[in-house]
Amino acid sequence: MKTSIIAAAALSAAIAAPALADEVWTTAIGEVIYDHETEDGHAVLTYPIQGQPVRGISYFDGLAGVFEGRGSFSGVWIEYEGSGAPRCPYAIMDPETGDPRYYWGQTTITFVQPDFPGSWIVQRGYCFEDPSEFLAGEPVVAGAQ
Repeated sequence: MKTSIIAAAALSAAIAAPALADEVWTTAIGEVIYDHETEDGHAVLTYPIQGQPVRGISYFDGLAGVFEGRGSFSGVWIEYEGSGAPRCPYAIMDPETGDPRYYWGQTTITFVQPDFPGSWIVQRGYCFEDPSEFLAGEPVVAGAQ
């Protein structure tokens, strides 16, 4: 009896919170993936960079583990040399590796629908500049056609 209660609780928890790898959005540049969360509580979203084998990375403060009541979250994006992004005059520290990164900028993600799965608009600027680029993301939902 105790085992079935534990199994039911585990199943309920699995259904209530979406798996991170399951949160994917389609965009004009390709699929954006909720990749993981850092120990510092940042949500890490990755995105394709045209012609590059590596993905760009965005770190959003306060988004980690939030799947309901989402609003706007600020953060930074990081890319690598050769991505097409301009080199910033100052490096920032990569939040996960501690390495200096010269291809970065500020970003904000604003969810249009506050609960999972929801679409969003991302704004980003280069280095310290105000946002100059915008990207819309629509959730990829299993079974939707």
